Amino acid sequence: MLGNILGGLTKAAAAEEFLTAIGDEALPERVKRAADENAVSPGTYVAATVRHLLDHGSEEIWLDLVGEMANSPQPGAAALQAILARAFPAPVESEISVRPS
Repeated sequence: MLGNILGGLTKAAAAEEFLTAIGDEALPERVKRAADENAVSPGTYVAATVRHLLDHGSEEIWLDLVGEMANSPQPGAAALQAILARAFPAPVESEISVRPS
């Protein structure tokens, strides 16, 4: 089942359709920026990211995906969102302040 879900998301049209429906508004924007930097459509970029995971994903990534899918009523959506969140992480905000010496 996981293979079928992710295999379908290696197609640009399906990946782009999901990207427009995702609940996290910041994530599609990060994907769009990355796609623009690589001169491809967001769907093509997402499909390539999913394909890369299928070909090179570590055991830890697969376990995380299975866990996300098991706890979701929409396992395909949960898997893709987990992949995208890993591939396009939110910028880290630092709370460290620098004091003059």
